[in-house]
Amino acid sequence: MNLKINLSYLKTVVLTCIGLFVLIACIQAQQPTTRYEVRGKVLQRTDSLALPGANVVVSGTSQGTATDGQGGFMLSLPAGNTTLTVSFIGFVTKEIQVEVPLSEELLIVLEDEYELEGVEVLSTGFEELPAERSTGSFAFLDRELVTRRVSTNLVDRLEDVTPGLIFNRDRTDLGYGESISIRGVSTIRGENQPLIVIDNLAYDGNLSSINPNDVESITVLKDAAAASIWGARAGNGVIVITTKKGSFESPLRVDFTANTTVIEKPDPFYQPQMSISDFVDKEQVLFDRGYYDGQVNSFRKTRLSPVVETLLSHREGMISDSELSESLDAYRSRDVRNELERFIYQPAVQQQYAVNVSGGSKKHNYLISTGWDDNRGSSRTVSDSRFTLLTRQNWKLAKDRLQVSVGANAIIGNRSSAVPSIANLYPYDVLADDAGNPLPVYRDYNNRFKQGLEGAGLLDWEYYPLEELGMSPTLIRTNELRLNAQVDYEILPGLKAMAYYQYWHNVRFGETLNPVESYLARDLINDFTQVDEEGGLTYQVPMGGILDQDRTRSQSHNFRTQLTYTKQFGQEHELNVLAGFEAKDFNSSGSANRAYGYNPGNGTSAPVNYNEFYTRYSIGFPASIPFSESFSGNTNRYLSGFVNMGYSFRDRYLITGSARKDASNIFGVNTNQRGVPLWSAGAGWILSEENFWNVDAVDYLKLKASFGYNGNTNPNATAFTTANYFGAGSNTLIGHPYLNIISPPNPELRWERIKIINVGTEFDLFNGRLNGSFEYYTKAGLDLLGEQAMFPSSGVLSATRNYASTETRGLDLVLNSRNTQGKLVWLTNFFLSTVNEKVVDFESQPTPVQIVTSRSVVPVPVLGKPLYHVFSYAWAGLDPATGDPMGFVDGEPSTEYASIINEAEIDDLVYHGSSRPTVFGALRNTLNYKGWSLSLNISYRLGYSIVRPTVNYDDLNRGDISHSDYGLRWQNPGDELTTAIPSDPESVNNLRTRFHLSSASVIEKGDHVRLQDVRLAYSFPTLFSAAGKSLEVYGYANNLGILWKASDRIEDPDYIFNPALTSFSIGLRMGL
Repeated sequence: MNLKINLSYLKTVVLTCIGLFVLIACIQAQQPTTRYEVRGKVLQRTDSLALPGANVVVSGTSQGTATDGQGGFMLSLPAGNTTLTVSFIGFVTKEIQVEVPLSEELLIVLEDEYELEGVEVLSTGFEELPAERSTGSFAFLDRELVTRRVSTNLVDRLEDVTPGLIFNRDRTDLGYGESISIRGVSTIRGENQPLIVIDNLAYDGNLSSINPNDVESITVLKDAAAASIWGARAGNGVIVITTKKGSFESPLRVDFTANTTVIEKPDPFYQPQMSISDFVDKEQVLFDRGYYDGQVNSFRKTRLSPVVETLLSHREGMISDSELSESLDAYRSRDVRNELERFIYQPAVQQQYAVNVSGGSKKHNYLISTGWDDNRGSSRTVSDSRFTLLTRQNWKLAKDRLQVSVGANAIIGNRSSAVPSIANLYPYDVLADDAGNPLPVYRDYNNRFKQGLEGAGLLDWEYYPLEELGMSPTLIRTNELRLNAQVDYEILPGLKAMAYYQYWHNVRFGETLNPVESYLARDLINDFTQVDEEGGLTYQVPMGGILDQDRTRSQSHNFRTQLTYTKQFGQEHELNVLAGFEAKDFNSSGSANRAYGYNPGNGTSAPVNYNEFYTRYSIGFPASIPFSESFSGNTNRYLSGFVNMGYSFRDRYLITGSARKDASNIFGVNTNQRGVPLWSAGAGWILSEENFWNVDAVDYLKLKASFGYNGNTNPNATAFTTANYFGAGSNTLIGHPYLNIISPPNPELRWERIKIINVGTEFDLFNGRLNGSFEYYTKAGLDLLGEQAMFPSSGVLSATRNYASTETRGLDLVLNSRNTQGKLVWLTNFFLSTVNEKVVDFESQPTPVQIVTSRSVVPVPVLGKPLYHVFSYAWAGLDPATGDPMGFVDGEPSTEYASIINEAEIDDLVYHGSSRPTVFGALRNTLNYKGWSLSLNISYRLGYSIVRPTVNYDDLNRGDISHSDYGLRWQNPGDELTTAIPSDPESVNNLRTRFHLSSASVIEKGDHVRLQDVRLAYSFPTLFSAAGKSLEVYGYANNLGILWKASDRIEDPDYIFNPALTSFSIGLRMGL
């Protein structure tokens, strides 16, 4: 009974508790949990810029969001402790603890993957190391700096943002382009460009081929401690490029970039030119003096200008005085530059598109990047395009002890150009009539010769430039493939084995088809047409088109294996060692050929006899048909061993060292047997880590010094005999093959050595408000290669020898400041670099004439002076009676030009300094406000001289138009007080002109400051964050003009012959 009562009671209690629990649960279910808004902003550490599209996820859940265009985000979270995971591609993932609710907005700062603990991580191509552990000289360009400038060419993005690196723009009219130098040039005839390294291995292609949108960062190695590990190829510095890759444990991300750039039309009026009226008058004067008489009746049928042909017709009574006057006035009113501007030139347009897809799991990450560039040239019919594909895959295996990475990069480029020759147009030529119909212009032969050909049965021998426009396109197709693989295996804790392999392959194919309608084909067909005794015609150059083709194939295999050992001993010692070997094989082959009588419809051509001499129709003398066939080949092999060591004590005392031994088939056998290594040693002291350091304003201070040797080679030089072989068709005189020896054998040939000393300091002041570095360096170029004159009895004119030495001194100063903080962030970046070079040893002293007249990119060394120098003859003004230019002979003003030129000693010359800037740098200011960013870059080049173009009377008195200085020439006594332009001589006087063009009167200071570019961008706010998107739109303007220059007589010291074209770009970047 009692048991029953107790069981019933217990049952009642249990049911009652359950009911109460359910009731309470229902009541609580009807009252939602209080949630709070958590707001924050994600920034990047380097410059406090927002990170649009960063992922903010509640750890362990799927709840999350992406930051908006200003880096902001909002989450709705319950009260309590929550962990947030914040990630962004290329940045270190960060987890933070949040106590909800918050009293203020979260501020989350992510570090770049190339930063550790606030220190940049630098890549040497052999290892990655924190900048604070380095003793060498580096310049680092992160992703933001690489993408700041808009261009399809990666090379352009290095300019004016890289301390110590300058673009050398040639100041001659020889047609050479730009080159890059890092801390000056320490070679004469050797390779003068930096070594390019991509993803840890040397790159043999053209840097301009790389898609800038594939690049994650760039590190420039400037001294021996940084670059000597690259041995005999590092003498000009090393540019290390790291391409983008995926991140582990990262969701799928898609980035899209698109931009369009419009570049202003070339200005044919940029180069000052004498007036057309003055030129017509000059031709009349020359005609009256009988200058053209010898050409009128020349067997060569020499071309005469339209003005001379008109004057000749008047002299022969074919036209009247009034008709002559009317014709000459018509010529005075014309200007062929207007025709070029109308029919040839156009604004260039560049379009660039790129898509990157990346992501990763815990064990695998990936990236696929595609790019498409479509460019229209500044001349009609010129265009080029480029397609790029980059893919990288990375795996972690064997419990993360094994990492495997494979990548591929494909580049397909196409270029087309069909611009007619405009180099020899007369200044008053007209290319089309009022209706736009093409008109012929005089070319190659005089008009009377061509007029006498009517009824001869020949093809039309006139030249119509506008008909040639687009008729004979030159097509260049380039296919490039780069495959690479990397395997890292952790043998023991701290001991890792690494192997790298790269295969590079490039094929370039060029083709120019000149159809039978083209002038080139018509000219050759006509000129080699044979006339028999009965007037019959035989075409020795087959009727049809002329096809020129050239092919170049290059490939390289590069393999490197190394062991790396990292060990920390206790709390005070850390050792890093790597050692290994590298092997490389590079070979290239090329060929060129010409096909006559080519029919593009069926691909057939006709044979010609290159060995036979035929009477040319134009001049009546025998000659062989032009032969255009060649073959070339080149093989370079390198085998190298290397070791690198770094030691730190108490995180403040640093010692580094490296050594490398190179052997190559380029060097002589004796050099390879000796194997003199290239090495470096460095030391650093982080003073701010010392216990005695107590300077509140200085957060970080490091002193560093390094010493060592880099090497340099000339891939075209070899220790073996080199020669050019020419077939029988190449010799138009005797019709036999022959051999031209380029250089005799030299078993002592060795690489150039560059001895480098670098000392400097790195600092961070005022809680990160100001940071920078200062470095002073010296470079000594030893055993420099060049062409040394040989005794005539040797049978060769010159030979490649190690025969000179140079010395370079300079400094790099870098300052970065954060001027304001808060909503408005104002950042300033400034750098100043100096380069002072001189030749200290040279076995063959040049003559004063060679020194003064050197105007090419191959320098003429002068002891004690820079490789690229400016010398002139001393200027004594103009002769008051004749306007002749005067120099000095025995200290007295003189017009004895033979004595001035031939008797001058080097000490008699005037030295004006370097022809390249000795001081250069840039000042960049960036303003960030909410989603807006404005950046302006001002560059400067100082401490150099240039040769100013002026009137060339020799050219003018031969019938070629010249400089506008002609209008400022001396004409009457007293003019010498207001002008330095000599009078117009009555005849060609070569010595007089040489002296004038090489005198101090044409030397100007090249110093200038320019507004290089401006960039304005806006990142859209929360409108896009809900969908996980980021969007930035931007505008960019480049080459905005000179702000100041030392000389008003030069429009632009860096662009003397062709203007720097202003460009405007708009674009967007979107992340999904």
